[in-house]
This record gives sequence, C-alpha cells and structure tokens, in this order.
Amino acid sequence: MADTYIQGCFAFSCLPAEMALLEEAFQASYGLGEGYNPDSVNPSPEFLALFPATEHDRWAGFRDIFSDRDFPSFGAVLTGSNLADPLMVDAIVTSEIALDPEAIAKLIQRCCAATLLTGPIGFEWSVTCSRMRVGEFSGGWCAIFHERIEIETTGEALAASLSGGVL
Repeated sequence: MADTYIQGCFAFSCLPAEMALLEEAFQASYGLGEGYNPDSVNPSPEFLALFPATEHDRWAGFRDIFSDRDFPSFGAVLTGSNLADPLMVDAIVTSEIALDPEAIAKLIQRCCAATLLTGPIGFEWSVTCSRMRVGEFSGGWCAIFHERIEIETTGEALAASLSGGVL
C-alpha cells in the first residue's frame, strides 16, 4: 500500500472583499465536509450571487465547483495578510495532502473577478507518493483568467512532447 499526495503552495494578491469571499468559501467547505447541518448557516448575499442556491439546497451552486458534490473539499488551507498594501490582501493557499486544483481554480475565478481583470493568477502543484512506484509522480499547472481556466498535468505535457506536439 502507498499513499499519494497532491501538494501545492502559492500566493496571489486580491481585494479585501474578494478575500472575504474566499474565506467564506473555505469555511463552507470545512463545515460541509464535517457534516454540519448546512441549513444552520446562512451564506452572505455576495456569496449567493456567485454560487446560486436552489429551492432545496442553499449550497447547490457552491457544491457545483467540486468534482464530487458530496465531498466539497479544496484539500487546502487559506491564510492571508495585508501587510504591504491595505487595499490588497495576499491570499496564501497551502496543501500537503489533497489539493483539488480544479475546484481551487473555479473558486478563484468566481471570487476574484475584479483582480483577474488586471491579470491572470497561476499556480502549480505536485503529485508525490510514499513509495517509489512508476507513474505515481507528476504535477501540473493552472492559469486562471477572467474568462477561462487553463489547466494541464505534467503527464499531458510529457505525452504531447513525446508525440512531437510541443516544441
């Protein structure tokens, strides 16, 4: 038996209001993952504008950004500070075990729309294994733009290069 880890650590600057939305999303993820009663927490109007509720599930729009709606976890921790500029916040995302790059990218794209109008946000991740096993080590990258998300694994890049698709 071996354990696989998806790890990452990256930072980006965003507006304080955007950081508040990111924090609300991470708190919702923690709570929903812990199984608390989702009806006991009221999302902010700003949050609901980005992640619309349905008649039967106020968290439906939020759950939609995850590949498994029943397990809404980013697999990461969000911290931040505004030491350099009180008008901007440094958001720091870290993960040692189970980063979900696609869900993180979708979250940033929705919550940081104003920041993304000034330029893209990107990050990388690694996949490691507790044992030396062929094919268990890789990684990837993600570029988040206002209108799209580009995401690729090192395996995809390697396969393209081996087939002559990358110069």
